[in-house]
Amino acid sequence: MDSHGAVALWSVLASHWLILIAATAAGFVNAMAGGGTFFSYPAFVASGVPPALASASNTVGLWPGNAVSAFAYRKELYAVRERIPFLAAVSLTGSALGATTLLWIGNAGFARLLPPLVLFATLLFTYAEQVRQWVLRRPQHDAVGTRKPYGLWAPTLGLGTVTFYIGFFGGGGNLLLLATLSLMGYQNVQHNNALKNLLAAITIASAFVVFLVQGSIAWPQTLACLLGSITGGLIGARVARRMSVIWLRRLVITVGFILTGIYTWQYWIKPLTS
Repeated sequence: MDSHGAVALWSVLASHWLILIAATAAGFVNAMAGGGTFFSYPAFVASGVPPALASASNTVGLWPGNAVSAFAYRKELYAVRERIPFLAAVSLTGSALGATTLLWIGNAGFARLLPPLVLFATLLFTYAEQVRQWVLRRPQHDAVGTRKPYGLWAPTLGLGTVTFYIGFFGGGGNLLLLATLSLMGYQNVQHNNALKNLLAAITIASAFVVFLVQGSIAWPQTLACLLGSITGGLIGARVARRMSVIWLRRLVITVGFILTGIYTWQYWIKPLTS
């Protein structure tokens, strides 16, 4: 192997290690406080994956955390099992449309949307506690015997919009799902959490099918992300009960605002000055 080949091989290995480390941090952060996308997505971009492809690959790479969380809530899911098919259908449709739109606008279009998307996710995470407190202040009863979610067309449209967003980008999607389900009448906190985790897993699985069919997944980087997110999630789950997450939340918010500035310069300002 000549020197150019050795340099290329080293560059590839370094980029994969970068994603593995970033995804491990993302899995840890998601298990502790949320906001892992702010760590894993930039690693995809830094390793040379185009913006839209990076978003698709990152979404798939972080899927195991949602799937494991959904399994952990299987008892709570059984209590609301009769409503799952309807919610799953809405989520599958919304996510598939979001993923299709992502691929349709392509890398250049997504790059222009990236600064406001990251800013929106950062602000959403900044005020996450206020949203959670609002959900907790709602009456603690379930929708059973009161009003059926099937008749709540506005919140259902909201669920479709949220799952569209998750299929398209996804930063802060779990928090949006939590609030939307509360608006739909799922006011028991444990049932809300269970459905949120399940719908997040279903939504990402739906987007994955779209990305897979279109060949829009950077597999080597995604596999590194899968391994890292599982590892980080397991570590985070072990320490979550023994560690304060305040400092971690502040770190995630800081990273989010920094990324907003970087992407604004890279995709908005720099093209105007060059």
